[in-house]
Formats: sequence, structure tokens, C-alpha cells
Amino acid sequence: MKLGDLGLVAKSNRSTQRLMVKVTPLTVVKVLEKFRIIAKQSGKRSQDAKQGTIQELLVCATDCEPQYLVRLLQTKMRIGLAEQTVLVALGHAMVYSEVPPVPSSQIQSRLEEASKIVKQVYSVAPIYDKIVSALLSAGVRKLSDTCCFTLGVPVGPMLAKPTKGVSEILDKFQDTEFTCEYKYDGERAQIHYLDNGSVEIYSRNAERNTGKFPDVVDSVSRFKKPSVTSFVLDCEVVAYDRQKQKILPFQVLSGRARKGVTLSEIKVSVCIFSFDILYLNGRQLLQEQLKVRRELLYDSFQEVEGEFQFATAITSDDLEEIQKFLDNAINQSCEGLIIKTLDRDATYEPAKRSNNWLKLKKDYMDSVGDSLDLVPIAAFHGRGKRTGVYGAFLLACYDEHNEEYQSICKIGTGFSEAMLEERSASLRDKVISAPKSYYRYGDTLNPDVWFEPAEVWEVKAADLSISPVHRAASGVIDPNKGISLRFPRLLRVREDKNPDQATCSEQVGEMYLAQKINHSGNQDEDED
Repeated sequence: MKLGDLGLVAKSNRSTQRLMVKVTPLTVVKVLEKFRIIAKQSGKRSQDAKQGTIQELLVCATDCEPQYLVRLLQTKMRIGLAEQTVLVALGHAMVYSEVPPVPSSQIQSRLEEASKIVKQVYSVAPIYDKIVSALLSAGVRKLSDTCCFTLGVPVGPMLAKPTKGVSEILDKFQDTEFTCEYKYDGERAQIHYLDNGSVEIYSRNAERNTGKFPDVVDSVSRFKKPSVTSFVLDCEVVAYDRQKQKILPFQVLSGRARKGVTLSEIKVSVCIFSFDILYLNGRQLLQEQLKVRRELLYDSFQEVEGEFQFATAITSDDLEEIQKFLDNAINQSCEGLIIKTLDRDATYEPAKRSNNWLKLKKDYMDSVGDSLDLVPIAAFHGRGKRTGVYGAFLLACYDEHNEEYQSICKIGTGFSEAMLEERSASLRDKVISAPKSYYRYGDTLNPDVWFEPAEVWEVKAADLSISPVHRAASGVIDPNKGISLRFPRLLRVREDKNPDQATCSEQVGEMYLAQKINHSGNQDEDED
């Protein structure tokens, strides 16, 4: 395709067409209405109906409208606009439209306050219709009161910060009671049981996963107690061998179809390991302490072997006991531990990587610590045996503040031939003619092809070092240099994450500093 963009193709084609009659111009309301119709259409001949609705929109579109209609349908606007920008803009718009105007001496603090409020509300009620209406009717300062967590609408999951060992956990949670739970290697799931008895399951990206797990929907009636009329559970869905009563690797679970799964066709059984409850019988629990939430979880549900179990947990501050608990978790095919404070402030913090939750994986102690979720933004052609596929890839982390992807390493080793062919084939239709304006990389890097930011790869490395070539966390540790990974290797593709949910540059900086503290003899390298 010469243009490399379906939106530009639509614009070009539409500009050469002539209409016999005058059409009604598009409005934002009309486009939104038609998009909702498209989203709800299903069943026999639904594809034909969707095509008809799209065609109706394109016929009415003029100038650049066909381009952006098609890009909206692809969910790739290609304008460097991230969701965080929209939320900040909403907050700023409310401040600038206040009557009387905000004094110039207060404007900056008010802008920051408004942005923070809108972001926080969006994490528990991600519905723009509701947020905008509440902003217009009650203002930004009352937004939290008028727009809150609703059953059936997924909230952003609370996340944990990485640690490198049991001793670091004891140091961070000194004089604070905490609990340790197994960290299961599956898919994060938020299960909503509505008042009418229906069940909805959402991924960590707030995608509707109900059609992927009909067996989970079917099991709800067996593990909830009769007194429970509605709930929201935070849990991990894990592939499970019910005959041997053992957890199976994540790769087994990833073999399941993504939608349209029927009970009779299921070959990979799953078990729900629940570790938190966010809503129960009409009462939202986000502001309750973890102790309270856990008691309600245990009191309201019952374990069903191989279908629903509570996350294995202990409460201890004994180093040897925690180390033994970590070893047991690893022996039972878990990734490691999640450590949670039981402090009075231990509320549930949606969409936040909180200091109240720490994670310790089995391979943290002998390398860089946490794995990183990175985005392939470019590649280099393979040579020799790798001719015909990409020989190496340029990976980037995501800078949330500047909304840009910053290069962090090249990765080309550790791929099997099949894996390399698979990743190359997956990225070929993501090729773009030039790097995005929001890509940051060293001048000496000259990839053969550039990609749309589309995939997220989980990568492990030996350590992090200061680099003049890469731009990850540039200026955070060194004023003129970034941070790079040494000896990176691909662990898996994170299909449950979007590119803007990749490891952020701030986390990269924190990981580097934690490494320097734990390995004071670490030498930085100026070579990639």
C-alpha cells in the first residue's frame, strides 16, 4: 500500500467521488451514535449491517473526515494524542472556563489540582459521557461526589512496585504489619456480578472478557454464598490441571480463544484465585482497609477445588518464614509473592502502582529485578540465516509525562527461529514510512524499518546501565544520557497490555537506582 495508512486511502478515494444529491453534514453526536450502533451489532449478517453503517458515515464525510473516521474505527488516530492528554485537557478546560476567572497567581496550582481530580475519577468511572456531564453540572471539585465507582463498569486495577529481595521488603515495611500472597501467573480479571444475576468479566485493560471464560461465568453460582446479591472481585484466572490439582504455565492459558468460547469446546480448564473484593451487595469498598476487604471476601465466598480459591497468604515479618513461603510459591508454579501492607491507609488505589503493594518474583534476586514491558518501535533486517526476517528489534519504554516512546535497548538474541518468524510476521503490517514525532532515540541508531506502537513485549535483562545511545529516562540519572538494558531477552508477548501501559521511564529510573543501591560496585557502560 503506497500511502501506508487506511485513513489516507479513505480520504483520497472520497475526494474523487461526486454525489448526485446533497448529504447532511456530520456532527459529533451523529458519529458517536453511529459508532455505538456498530459496537452493538451482532449475530447473523451483523458484518453487512456494520459495513452499511460505516458506508453511510463515509458518504456524508467531507475534507479530512473520512481519514479520521477510518482511523477511529482502527483505534489508531496517529496524532500522538494519548488518553492522559484528554483527561488533563478536560481538567484545564474547566479551570479556564470558571466565572469569575481564576487569578493568575493561582492558575498553575488549580490546573494541577483539576487534572489530578479528573484522572482519579476516570480510574474508577471510565465513562466520558458521565464525567463530562458531571463536570458541566457540578464542576471539577465536586466530580468525585457525582461520578463514582459503578457496578458493571471496570475500574483500573491496583498495581505493585517491584523489590529485589525479602530483606528489602522488611526494610520498606519496617514497623508496619503486612501480608504476603502468592503471585499467580495468569490473566488479571475483574469479575462483576450484577443485581440481575448476570456476570461480566474484564481484563486489566478494561476489555470485556466474558466470552472468553464461560466456565468462570458458570462457576459463580457455586462459589458465592446465598447472601451475596452483587459483587466485584479482583482475581487472577490461571490455567489449571484439575486431575493433578496443579497450576499450569501461562503459555497454556494463552492458547485459549479470545472470544466466542463454548463450554463444550473448552480444553484448557481454569481456576480463579481471588485476592480482593471491591464491591459487595450494593456497597463499594475501595476506601476500606485491606483487612476489612479480606474479611468480607472470606465471609462471602467458598472455595471450590479447581474452580475458585482464595490466594494463598501468610502474615509474618520473619525473614526465614517469608523466604520459605516464597520458595513454596515458586514450587507451586507461581511467579513469586505480592506483599501488601495492612496499615490503616491500605485502601484500594485504582490504576496506581502503589507503595502499599510490593512484588517479588523468583528471578528478582539474580538480575535486574522486575521484568520490563517494552514496545518494539523499529527493527533491523536479518542477515545470513536470518535473511527474510528481522534480525533485531529496537525496544522502547513509555514516558507518561511527555507522552513519548524512549528507546532502551536492541534485542536480537535468545529468539528461536519460530519465535523470530512469528514476531517478524506480526509486525510487518505495522511498518510505517518514518519514525513518529514522539519517538526518542540516539542519532547513531539507524533501523531499517519503523513500526506503529502496537505490541508490548515482556523482557528480562542482566542489569541496567547509563547509555549515550538510548533515551530511556534521559535526564533523570544523567543530564545528557539515558538508561539501557544489558543482555535483554524476550520472555513473552503481553497481549493484555496496550503500548501506553508499557513500563514508564520513571520506573526505569527507579529500577536503575535500586540496582545501584543493591550492587554498589555496578559499572555503567557507555556502549549499547
